[in-house]
Amino acid sequence: MSWLTDIFTFVMIQLHGLTGSLGLSIVVFTVVLRGILYPLTKSSQVAMNKMRVLQPELEKLKNKHKKDPKALQAAQLALYQQHKVNPIAGCIPQVVQLVILIFLYRFFIDFLSHTDTQSIVMNTQFLWLDVRFPDSTYVLPVLAGASQFLLSLMMMPKEEASKANEKKKKQEPPKSGMADMGQTMQKQMLFMMPILTVFIALQFPSGLALYWVITTLFSLVQQYKIGGIGGAEKYINKAKVFLGGQKI
Repeated sequence: MSWLTDIFTFVMIQLHGLTGSLGLSIVVFTVVLRGILYPLTKSSQVAMNKMRVLQPELEKLKNKHKKDPKALQAAQLALYQQHKVNPIAGCIPQVVQLVILIFLYRFFIDFLSHTDTQSIVMNTQFLWLDVRFPDSTYVLPVLAGASQFLLSLMMMPKEEASKANEKKKKQEPPKSGMADMGQTMQKQMLFMMPILTVFIALQFPSGLALYWVITTLFSLVQQYKIGGIGGAEKYINKAKVFLGGQKI
C-alpha cells in the first residue's frame, strides 16, 4: 500500500506544480479521475437503478424461499440473469472512491504534516479554505451532506412507481418482520448517510470534503442523465406547490 501512497503523493505534487494550488489540484484530479471512471460509474448506476426496480420481486423471493437459502440464492441469480443485472457492479465505483479518499487522507496526514517535506512549499489556500484543516464556515460540509442527500433521493423510484408499489403491498399478505426491518433501515439510511457525511467533513481536512462534493456532483449529473430526478420529484413538487409553482 505504501508504494500506491507514494504514487498518489507524486501525482498531487506534480498537479500542484501545474496549478499552483493544492485545492485546485484536488479539483483537477477529481475531474480527470471521474472522466476516466465514467464508463464504470455509468454501468454501476444503471445496475443500481435496475436493482431498485427489482426490489419488489426480490422481496417476493425472500418471502417465498425464507426457509431455503439455497433456493433463494438460485432464484435471485435467475432474476438477475433474466434482467441482465450484475449486483456487484454497483459497488465497484464506491470502493474506488473510498480508496482514493483514504489516499487523500494519508496525503494530508502523512505528507503535509511531515517535517522532511518542509522543502516542498505548497499553496494550501483555495477560495475561503485552507485544505489542510476542516472548513470552519460549515459551507463545504453542508454542501457535501446536501449533495449526498439529493443523490440518494434521485436514486429512489419515482413518485408514481412508489405509489404503485405501496398499492401493490396493501394487496399482498403481510411481510415478515425481517423484510419490514430491512425497509425501515433503508429509509433511515436515506437520512443517516448525509448526516454522517456532514459529521466526517467537519472533522477532517476540507480537501477531503472538496473531493467528496465534486465527485458527488458528477454522480448527480450522471444519475440525472440515466434515470432523471427519480424520487427527488416528490420533494421538488412539494417545494413548487409551497412556492406557488406547478408540479413537474
